[in-house]
Amino acid sequence: MARQVKVKEELRCTDWRETYESRLMTPEEAVKTVKSGDTVVIPIFPPRTLLPALFARKDELRDVMVRVMAPATDPGWFTPGAEESFSIEFETFIGDFARFVTDERRGAYLPNLFSLAFKSFDEGRSEQRPLDVAVVSVTPPNAHGYCGFGAHLWTKRGLARRASTVLAEVDPTVITTFGDCFIHVSEIDCFVEYSAPPVTMELVREQLEGLEPARRTQYEEIVAQVDLQTLAPLLPMLKALEPQALKRFLGILEPPAIYRDIGGYLSEVVRDGDTIQIGVGEPSAYMTRVGAFDDKHDLGIHTEMGSPGLAKLVERGIATGRRKTIHKRKAVATAWTGCDDEDRQIIDGNPAFELYDPEYLLDIRTVSANDNMVAINNAVSVDLVGQINSESTFGGRMINGTGGQPESHIGAVLSRGGRAVTLLPSTALEGAASRIVPQLETGSMVTIPRFFADTIITEHGVARLWGKNHRQRAEELIAVAHPDFRAELRREARKLWWP
Repeated sequence: MARQVKVKEELRCTDWRETYESRLMTPEEAVKTVKSGDTVVIPIFPPRTLLPALFARKDELRDVMVRVMAPATDPGWFTPGAEESFSIEFETFIGDFARFVTDERRGAYLPNLFSLAFKSFDEGRSEQRPLDVAVVSVTPPNAHGYCGFGAHLWTKRGLARRASTVLAEVDPTVITTFGDCFIHVSEIDCFVEYSAPPVTMELVREQLEGLEPARRTQYEEIVAQVDLQTLAPLLPMLKALEPQALKRFLGILEPPAIYRDIGGYLSEVVRDGDTIQIGVGEPSAYMTRVGAFDDKHDLGIHTEMGSPGLAKLVERGIATGRRKTIHKRKAVATAWTGCDDEDRQIIDGNPAFELYDPEYLLDIRTVSANDNMVAINNAVSVDLVGQINSESTFGGRMINGTGGQPESHIGAVLSRGGRAVTLLPSTALEGAASRIVPQLETGSMVTIPRFFADTIITEHGVARLWGKNHRQRAEELIAVAHPDFRAELRREARKLWWP
């Protein structure tokens, strides 16, 4: 509350330009605010200059908790040797780039939901570790002294409004967005201005240094297919993206044939007037590109993230939002991350697209307020009673976090007329293993419990689980499993659910 009072006083009494100028400094000066024992929270798409400057202080600092969301660059703290200075905590996502840290047990995962991330802080629970420093990137202030967060809002504003100290990198290249996604200059303690250099092939090669030659050549062949300037937001994390993920982000990856089959079945489930959420993973991120929504009318968009082609649904008149219950005629999200470059051009400066804090937009109560809400997400594996695992392989090896899937999924099943759809190819490891399994392996993470399981789609059809008992669910799921594994699944199901 004290911070809010301070903000209001400054809004009334101070010219925001004077406040901005007085708080403008170098990255090295800004990170001097971090003290030993602090918790530093680093959201998705963080600043480019502040993290290396903070790591450069490793010999001065001790016991700094670095809490990261979906990291894609390493200033040094992921590499062994800095443990006395920095401990690592992952929140929401882990991802390919940093998975080795959890594999080596040098980082811990913080399980929570986007919408509840600040609950213990806001309620003053004694076990809540302080939010000492938030590190964010923002747009330059507008004429009224407000900064935006570009396409990648996520929890950045929520962190900035709760942390004791806020360090912000001002990046003029981020796009202009609308919605409830602005922060006043007076709410930020330190500003660092950043000007990205034009992207050249030489700069790309510098980012790829250290990769083995064959892999470096693979990346160079990918970037040669696009305008280099579209790589600007990706450049610091170029090596962190798997080649397939990079192609998908750039909109040049052709979906596998089975994704078109999955999209065809999804099209049978989605109805005119539905409001949709689309997960950014596979295969859901391809559903727009494979035409799953091409014959629909008056769809609405209420989603955590974007996906390639999502903004084009609005431009093409497929997603009008006319029948939405809340945020009518607006496409709303917590971030447009995941959209391709053409989508971002459509979104930039377009008031038809709005961003909101996930603590509001992904609150299960908000999601379920949409009638006919359809959540479309992915799974690593599903067992025969409908337990959905979207986070781990080989038992308990985490490959990712929950993201916004639980909130979107549960909100959809609670919505009047809503449905929660889970997509997955029927096999993994080039067909060697079934993703539909009799029972999840010991230690597997259950992202969605069986009592919230609804509709499962593979390239072999649609399994409808809602309101069905364990035997009926097993029959539904075996019918959409790969034919090579159905006999074995039936045998195991008989052992489990039949006398």
